Amino acid sequence: MRRFALLLAVCVALTAGCEKKTAFELTNEGLSLVRAGRSGPALRHFEAAIRTDPSYPFGYYYAAGLYNEAEEWDRAEEYLRKTIELRPDYANAYYTLGFVLENRAKHLVATHSEAIHRAEVQDLTGAALVQYAEAHPPPGEADRMALKDLLRRSRDAYVQAAKRGIPSP
Repeated sequence: MRRFALLLAVCVALTAGCEKKTAFELTNEGLSLVRAGRSGPALRHFEAAIRTDPSYPFGYYYAAGLYNEAEEWDRAEEYLRKTIELRPDYANAYYTLGFVLENRAKHLVATHSEAIHRAEVQDLTGAALVQYAEAHPPPGEADRMALKDLLRRSRDAYVQAAKRGIPSP
């Protein structure tokens, strides 16, 4: 009996403080890591938040920002669409989706631009990016269609953000 009590006490001591963190807590820790410039560990926290509670939208939202930063636009778009599905009133998700789609479009335009023009493409947004893309289209038909689609979807996302109170760029 004493052995059982001792074993129970050791088990309790070892598991003390090991409560499972909530998605909210994991996301907040991830944000602290982002502020400290530690994107890799932050992304792991956001992904853990998603696994902990797949219905918590902010794990997806903040992970999308890091995927955008890493130029993993498909994953960023997927996570932003999931954020919008879970929280359709969240204007920042629409705005960020527009931003991600614009970044993909900028990359496509810059890939086919002369080196001297690549830097100026990065500063373009909204109508200015559309005008530049029309004046400097990519050479292939598939790339031109992809660019047009990205810019359309970006504009649509910005319109949705504006309807929710965030002005378009």
